[in-house]
Amino acid sequence: MMELKNVTLKHHRQLILHHCSVNLPSQSIILAKNHIRTDIVAKALAGFHPIDEGEIHFNEQAAKGKPNKTVFFVIPENYHQLWRNYRLQDISIWLNRPFQQSALWKKYRLPSHASIDSLTMFQRLIYLVSLGQSLNRTVFIFDQPTKHFDFEDLEQFYYFLKDDFSNAHYLIFTNRIEKIFTMLPKPIYQLDSTKLLPLKGGEKDGCQ
Repeated sequence: MMELKNVTLKHHRQLILHHCSVNLPSQSIILAKNHIRTDIVAKALAGFHPIDEGEIHFNEQAAKGKPNKTVFFVIPENYHQLWRNYRLQDISIWLNRPFQQSALWKKYRLPSHASIDSLTMFQRLIYLVSLGQSLNRTVFIFDQPTKHFDFEDLEQFYYFLKDDFSNAHYLIFTNRIEKIFTMLPKPIYQLDSTKLLPLKGGEKDGCQ
């Protein structure tokens, strides 16, 4: 889905990627060390943060001819804090987006009269995915989506990826090697010491 060609990425004094060349398939899971700013990598891949060297190429078929910034939808690590105390129906009116019409909205029975704070962490994530779909985004990048999940949230997220999002384009950045990730037939990469190395599936040589 995405090809990195000799990419170097820095943030302040931290070198995150160094001359990295790798193909990242759709639905890849990227495991990073705790000190690595995964939010910076996620934004860089989506074109919202500059890289220092190299090129990032995206599969145009998945993009359907649209510019990168209208393709990607980045869900940040602090998604659970967005729009706190706001009711979903007020956000829908404010953004002029009928989220309640989405299939995900209906399946997970998100109450439009509820506030964001009243939803579970998983429901908040589903709400943002519905928002991205309503904006016609085609590639989702999740930054630390399970960081605030409890056991039930994790189980629901597993079935969401397995059943509801099985045909979607996405990347997941995480510091936690959750059991649900190993249960999914998805490639897993490790981001460590400025390299991207395959742990399960993916390219044999990883990021060189």
